[in-house]
Amino acid sequence: MASVADVELEMKRILSRDPSELFQAAWYLISTGGKRLRPRLLLSFNEVFGGDSERAIRAAASVELLHNFTLIHDDIMDKDETRHGVPTTHVKFGEPIAILAGDVLQSESQHEMARAVEGLPMRRAMAILESHAAITTDIARGQTLDMRSEVMDYREVGLRFYYGMIKLKTAVLFAHACWTGAYLAGASGKPASAARSFGLNLGMAFQMADDILGLVGDPQITGKPVGSDVRNGKKTLPILIAIKNLSGSDRVSLLEKLKARDPSAVDLIVKGGGIEQTRSFMLKFKTQAESALRSMPNGPALEEVRALLSSAVVREK
Repeated sequence: MASVADVELEMKRILSRDPSELFQAAWYLISTGGKRLRPRLLLSFNEVFGGDSERAIRAAASVELLHNFTLIHDDIMDKDETRHGVPTTHVKFGEPIAILAGDVLQSESQHEMARAVEGLPMRRAMAILESHAAITTDIARGQTLDMRSEVMDYREVGLRFYYGMIKLKTAVLFAHACWTGAYLAGASGKPASAARSFGLNLGMAFQMADDILGLVGDPQITGKPVGSDVRNGKKTLPILIAIKNLSGSDRVSLLEKLKARDPSAVDLIVKGGGIEQTRSFMLKFKTQAESALRSMPNGPALEEVRALLSSAVVREK
């Protein structure tokens, strides 16, 4: 079975070019580590359906390059100064080079996926390329909704808005990775749709886990202070639930603290059931993801998929 190490070698090969300052910036964030969940999932689903390892390595590299493109541009838009405990790309290399590095990653991602599908039947190859191209737009739509939410009143952001935002911003790339791994291996119809459904539900649960960590995660592990999402004005699920659940002076106080971006709002979010109920929603999406695997061939690769689901949801950072 292909490994994440193979994917990292492929990405390093792609980004070992001149001018050095541009490609060093493109490689920088990748080199700092990360969970590599998306390429792991693609490789595992490809293995579940008996696909070609070389194709899968290229497709997994393509997905991870695209993911890192979004991280670089997100950090610029959010004015974040650190990621993975190190300076962000625009802080280390300057904003102009960081923007270009993100552009390079997006471009190389498309090129690498084209190489991955080379030689496949035309209809299958085009379906993968079309899905991959559409993901960038979906993520941009999700990021736009996230930015829009930051200037909206907390009471204007409902659960429907939130679910639509995280689906586009986070879950669709997981869904694409899982579906691509399966479809690249020859799966179609219900098995391929099940792989996409698994990824979508995992992605929703993953974002909810992030929402919890953004409020009550251990700063020594997450690298972010307690209540970081309150400080940044984020409209995350625990906050929305607490606003809905609290009443009277507690609700008034929570809204005032949120408006002031006061991290002590976390106590009221916990009191309003925000953390507990978000965890419940998260586990429901995890269960739905598990259900999508029932019809798939059992074996070590499917066990790896299950392990990746658990690691995506039950985590400390």
